[in-house]
Amino acid sequence: MGAFFFSKFKGGVYMLMEVYYEHYRENCKGAYWEEPISIPYGVYDRDRKARNSFYGYLTSKGFKCVTWNSDYPLILVNTELKRFGLIYRACAHKCVDSRNYTIQEFKDEVLNIK
Repeated sequence: MGAFFFSKFKGGVYMLMEVYYEHYRENCKGAYWEEPISIPYGVYDRDRKARNSFYGYLTSKGFKCVTWNSDYPLILVNTELKRFGLIYRACAHKCVDSRNYTIQEFKDEVLNIK
C-alpha cells in the first residue's frame, strides 16, 4: 500500500486513503498504516449518470464521500466506516473478495436491499 491518492472535492484536498483508514485524515503525516485497515467494496459502473445517482443514494444513507470525480468508474465503498470515494485512474485497489460489484449487486448482496 504506500501510494497516496489525491483528488479535489468541494474546494479541499481529500484522500482516498480515508476509505481504508478510520483516522487517516487526522494522522496522514503520522504512522496511519499502524492502525487497522478496513477493506472497502469495489462497485464498478461505466455509466456516469448511474454513478452520480449512486453517490446520492449513498449520501442519503449516511455515507461520507471522501473524494469524487468523473474520470474513472470504480467506487470504493466502506460499509464499516460509512465512507466512499471514486478512484481517479486505473490502478490496483484492495477490495473485499477482490471483486467489483455492479451497483445493483452491491445493493442486493451487501446492503441487502430488494
